[in-house]
Amino acid sequence: MSEEAAIGGSGKSGQQLRDELRGPERSQEENAKRLISGEAWRSFCRSIEEAGAHLLEFPTGETATPGELQAQAMKYVLGLTQGGILQALQLSDPDTPRLVRSPDSEAKWGAENVDNQYLWCRVGPHAQYLISGNKNNVFEALLETKDGYMQLGDDQVFDTLLLSEIECDAEGRFEILLAAERPAGFSGNYMQMPPETRYWCVRQYFADWESEVPARFEIHRVGGEGEAPAPLTPARMAELLDEAGLWTLQSTKFWQEWIDQLRRDHVKGRLLGPVPFVGGARDIVYGNDWWSLEPDEAMIVEFEVPDARYWQIQLCDLWFRTMDWATRQTGLNHAQSYIDPDGRARFVIAHRDPGVQNWIDTWGHPEGMIQYRYVWTKTKPAPRVKIVPFERVREELPNHTPSYGLEERRLALAIRHRHLQRREPVT
Repeated sequence: MSEEAAIGGSGKSGQQLRDELRGPERSQEENAKRLISGEAWRSFCRSIEEAGAHLLEFPTGETATPGELQAQAMKYVLGLTQGGILQALQLSDPDTPRLVRSPDSEAKWGAENVDNQYLWCRVGPHAQYLISGNKNNVFEALLETKDGYMQLGDDQVFDTLLLSEIECDAEGRFEILLAAERPAGFSGNYMQMPPETRYWCVRQYFADWESEVPARFEIHRVGGEGEAPAPLTPARMAELLDEAGLWTLQSTKFWQEWIDQLRRDHVKGRLLGPVPFVGGARDIVYGNDWWSLEPDEAMIVEFEVPDARYWQIQLCDLWFRTMDWATRQTGLNHAQSYIDPDGRARFVIAHRDPGVQNWIDTWGHPEGMIQYRYVWTKTKPAPRVKIVPFERVREELPNHTPSYGLEERRLALAIRHRHLQRREPVT
């Protein structure tokens, strides 16, 4: 789902890709028979089986612990299956809208931003929706109406609104109207839903993980309060099983194809410059590349601090998942990073703690994806990269780089542990 990921190059429209992936359209009678006979369920299970087999076939190379990456692959496909099931359950009915968190700290997909909480809701332009909530003190949130998921051929964003732009009362409370057209005389917060709109999406950005509280959102269909959903038919259930299986399998293949391309194009010690991607604004740019390190190597990445409201750098694993950001320091943003007096940020990517604040933990993985983002930025500085022996890291950093001890690291990680519970509260 990530706004930073775009492959393109297929030459096909989103609708063409969706039609190709879904295959021939079936009648209600055919789908009902498929459900009753068990074929719809078996097809769903085959999709999960194929997704797992696809990941296990990917060449992983060697790691210190045999089978470790394959174990992560299976955890990945469990998370993708959860995402697919969400499409069939909470995200299937625009008349009974529900806000769903996806991805999250365990069920990951699409190389999500470690500083983001993602919320999805199924909506449709045939109705109007009222969203209410409270800003609290989150750094920022980007709200979007869109057609769906990039991996399914959907990359259109129709309308956007920043949380900081929303009119609210003195306590931070707000309301937003979603509708195909703005009602005559309506002057409040409004987002448009063109005919192709299928989802409303929220990306909450956290900068200070110690103190920020997520904004709160609630949604209901105008005029639908108290209405029960339509009865679930066998035909509809067959369609939902197909959607869940398709989402899971296509997500598996789509992101892995990009990983494969990045890996094959990898030049050790290089990091591509920042560029905009499909569906993103011109003042939001991303850098995506690959990294690989021997056990005794470290990679130093440095760049001039961009003139941006927000920026960050993070690692992803072989499966296009962000690494464990809740209990390890696998990414840092502008508020968490040490900035040198010369206006440059320098990061050490290594398997061991080098004793500096800007260490990015590889989690012991020998290779993976590296990303950085400049969001709402006026400048687009390109990074420089140097691969050095681990024991020479301090020699390669400026003399004034402060040391960062074990107690400081423990406290920084404790902030992450507490932040996770605020970002993903028990519901």
